Amino acid sequence: MEGAAGEALSGTAVMRKLEGTARGFGSLKVRARIGETHFATSVFPSKSDGGWLLPVKASVRRAEGLAEGDEVEVSLEY
Repeated sequence: MEGAAGEALSGTAVMRKLEGTARGFGSLKVRARIGETHFATSVFPSKSDGGWLLPVKASVRRAEGLAEGDEVEVSLEY
């Protein structure tokens, strides 16, 4: 995730670090939605492009009929 969404995640990560509540690897716990599927996971900062990585579980990919390379719309709560 990049752009405004990535900047918001980065801001939240900085605040958590300052508060002393940062998690390992700079990750943030999130609730995510892809299509009709809601799931809990963590997002991780990407060292290569400065964005964020969202791992998508196999069960979510199956439920939404996703394949590698598919573009999706994601909603996050953090």
